[in-house]
Amino acid sequence: MAEPVIDLRDDLTRSRLELAVAHLTDVDVVEFEQDWWDGQAHAPCLVVRGGRRHRLLRVVEAGGEALVVPFDRRTAQRWLAELRRPRRPELGIPSQRTPGEDAVFDADADVLRCASPTCGALLPIDHDGACPVCGGGAAVGESEEKSTVTGARTAGSSTSK
Repeated sequence: MAEPVIDLRDDLTRSRLELAVAHLTDVDVVEFEQDWWDGQAHAPCLVVRGGRRHRLLRVVEAGGEALVVPFDRRTAQRWLAELRRPRRPELGIPSQRTPGEDAVFDADADVLRCASPTCGALLPIDHDGACPVCGGGAAVGESEEKSTVTGARTAGSSTSK
């Protein structure tokens, strides 16, 4: 049962690699290697003859993309190793947000929390009325009430002594 699955997998891989070079002119498929060692990993490889000088080339998959590399094993291994080498992430200026995209809010400055002791819903600053999540009272910051250390609510009193 495993043999037909392997054959099907190899056929699909071969067709995917052939499609990667199908747009090139005068490309002839020479052979398909099921297990080619590229210096870092075993991967399927399609050997083709093509290009300007009709040279032997390898078509391999690395990082989810089909790549055409030189036929020479050492040169191909160096090219693939360079592509796989980790790079330093560069920070850039973020693109301008367009209307309709998700917005990011700072929970300490951009929103109010529900005043109910069992709810932690974040509400818009201009929210009027009860909390839409728990149905509790007004959001913290809207009234003059402040909570004490024991959780009791007092109007206008200070919690610091």
